[in-house]
Amino acid sequence: MKRIGFIGYGLRASVLMRAFAALEADITVAAIADPRAKEIQKEVAEDPYFAHTRYYPDAQAMLDGEALDGVILATRCSLHTPLACAVLKRGLPLFLEKPVCISETQYASLKEAGASQADRVVVSFPLRLSPIVQEVRRIVESGALGRITMVQAVNNVPYGSVYYHSWYRDPTETGGLFLQKATHDIDYIRFLTGDEPVSAFAATEKLHFRGDRPKGLHCPDCPEYHTCTESSYVISHLLKEEVQGDCCCFAEDTGNEDGACAIFTTKSGALWSYSQNFIVKKNAGRRGARLIGTKGSVEFDFYSATIREDPYLTPQTITHQFTFPAGMHFGGDEGLALDFLRVLNGQAAQSDLLAGLKSAACCLAARKAAAERRPVPIFY
Repeated sequence: MKRIGFIGYGLRASVLMRAFAALEADITVAAIADPRAKEIQKEVAEDPYFAHTRYYPDAQAMLDGEALDGVILATRCSLHTPLACAVLKRGLPLFLEKPVCISETQYASLKEAGASQADRVVVSFPLRLSPIVQEVRRIVESGALGRITMVQAVNNVPYGSVYYHSWYRDPTETGGLFLQKATHDIDYIRFLTGDEPVSAFAATEKLHFRGDRPKGLHCPDCPEYHTCTESSYVISHLLKEEVQGDCCCFAEDTGNEDGACAIFTTKSGALWSYSQNFIVKKNAGRRGARLIGTKGSVEFDFYSATIREDPYLTPQTITHQFTFPAGMHFGGDEGLALDFLRVLNGQAAQSDLLAGLKSAACCLAARKAAAERRPVPIFY
């Protein structure tokens, strides 16, 4: 039985534990470093995976006090790099939440710390390990598309208000929304094409989630609490969706853009376009891409769970329909859990630190390009 330690145990960590439980993983949660210890103990009181868990006030105390087989790091984004470096210094297998870093300085630190053990780090990129992306990869590798000349990717986020209601609204904690969302998409495009972006041009805008409400305003304190389409009340009681925070989305201190587009040039010459939007609701959600080749094209969407394959020289369209488990990143979280279990047993990660760093480099370049309104080379 492998002894696992968590640094940070919140929503994402609990989802991962459900994935491990679904696999009947032979692990035990030996320790958790989190200031929410009392709350967490109540949440996991009936879970046998936590029967012998010890709680620590911080990561250093846990790493000093426990003999662990691996660590899962699921803190706020700004802490990913420094805490990952601390784990890597001890040579422990690591599951690292994305984004792996949020600045160029952190990128350099993490690259150096993980240089000799990148394949012992599983980066939380569930989309690349989801069944739908694995099938598109098979189609690409079959040669059915010919040479890929263009990728058109989109991410219309139907739960976008979380990036304005909660701590995610603070770009100093997240690194911005390219690193929050596009990091997944850039990774699965790299995974599918085997290509490498070399430059980025991007633009961002904030057209909806902005306003003149006072700083620090929370939804329950607002006179429009029961009517504002973005209030925590409306989201919970009328839209019937999960609420993750109640900060005013239209206050002066609301961070984050609500729309962005990026264009990447690549080593092969293929062009990639990517857009993300955080205003849409319900069935307007879209996430996926179209890969255009010289022999055919393939497009897929995670929300409709479909792949459409269009060969150019035969009069047919091939459709693949998938069924995903609820709340598991379209089936990718179980793939991540399996990947980490393999690493714990001495195998190389499939979603490794190098993938995390390369995706982060692309997102950092896109962020810089948007800020400076000019093309920016990508430095790996």
